[in-house]
Amino acid sequence: MKNKIKIQPIGGRIIKSSVAVAVCIIIFYFRTLLPIGNGIPFYGALAALWCVQPYSEASKNNAGQRTFGTFTGAVFGLGFIIFLRAVNLRMQIPVYLLASLLIIPVIYVTIILNKRNAAFFSCVVFLSIALTHSFDDDPYLFVFNRVLDTLIGIGVGLSVNSFRLPHKYDKETLYVSGIDSVLIPDDHSSIKNTLVELNRLIESGVRFTISTIHSPAEVILRMNGVRFNYPIIVMDGAAMYDIDKKEYIETEYLQPELSEAAERIIAENDMHCFVNVMYDTTLLIFYSDISEGSESMFFKKYRHSAYRNYIKDSFRHHDECEKVLYLMVLDTEDRIMDLFEKLNNELYGRIRITVTDSEYSGYKFLKVFSLSASKHEMIKKLKKHTGIEHVLTFGSIEGEYDIYIDDGGGNSTIKKIKKLYQRGL
Repeated sequence: MKNKIKIQPIGGRIIKSSVAVAVCIIIFYFRTLLPIGNGIPFYGALAALWCVQPYSEASKNNAGQRTFGTFTGAVFGLGFIIFLRAVNLRMQIPVYLLASLLIIPVIYVTIILNKRNAAFFSCVVFLSIALTHSFDDDPYLFVFNRVLDTLIGIGVGLSVNSFRLPHKYDKETLYVSGIDSVLIPDDHSSIKNTLVELNRLIESGVRFTISTIHSPAEVILRMNGVRFNYPIIVMDGAAMYDIDKKEYIETEYLQPELSEAAERIIAENDMHCFVNVMYDTTLLIFYSDISEGSESMFFKKYRHSAYRNYIKDSFRHHDECEKVLYLMVLDTEDRIMDLFEKLNNELYGRIRITVTDSEYSGYKFLKVFSLSASKHEMIKKLKKHTGIEHVLTFGSIEGEYDIYIDDGGGNSTIKKIKKLYQRGL
């Protein structure tokens, strides 16, 4: 069966790019009515496009690069023209070869001034002057207009990129979202676009974080590049984690006797578990034997992650410094459900057990948490930590969240958050 091609909607950056070019053309038209040189709209349009970026920080950085590059190239270009006039050099090939030699100091200046990213633009501006206008009757006017065109384009690009329609924004609510089937769509399409739009919302002032069953390592992998401005709830409510500081703020541990009892039951059923243990501020994942099949594939896939620390169980101390966050078992559905029943029979009301789908067909995850480890309880702690009273949750399980996402998630979730934020609840 052939994969269907999903047509993506035209995004805001595309529209802004078109608007920015149009504004540059309009400015060019009015400049033609002036008695001085009117420039070339092409250069302004290019500068504007370069400054229309997904994030305002990137837009400002690009504007700085383009401005520095333009002035550096223009200074060298002007000096080059003055030198040609002084020595009366008008032979084309020698002039062009001399221009190629001057590329060395042009680039070197950007290096010594720590503006390496502007090297390309410096060379482009210099060559546009040296190779196309060295023999003009009035090349100085071109240099002036070349700089002015670029500055106009930069100004237009920054202005269009930062433009926002007036809204009454909701500054009091903390939006808490799940990941799977909420931010990341079921078909995994448009993930990059979704994350870009989410970053734009956060940049515009949305108070946003996530609550997920995943570990911080998995969140960083799945939500790569998202600039969270609040701590995230991870491990199904067992912990709260600050990505910027790379530290756990809140944790809910399994009591030692309950962890030992659950591990014993797991072992008695000839099954293995991954024990997630906190030592000081470091999360370690202890494992014993690894079965062939899905358990082995899972281990091989994640053991080399920069954010996970897998350690052989023989190195485990089992002392009072050990704080167990949760136990995890990966096995076939039948064996997992049988284990669930046995754990429930012996430890009912003392632990929280979850069973979720895995990425391996016919296999499921079983996790054992402290009874007090839950997303609901951790959200209470998050509210206390942030001082925010009003929280709105988004999830794909009906009845468990304020906003139920039943359409697969992705861009549609971002639109829902944006609509609520701009409505100003």
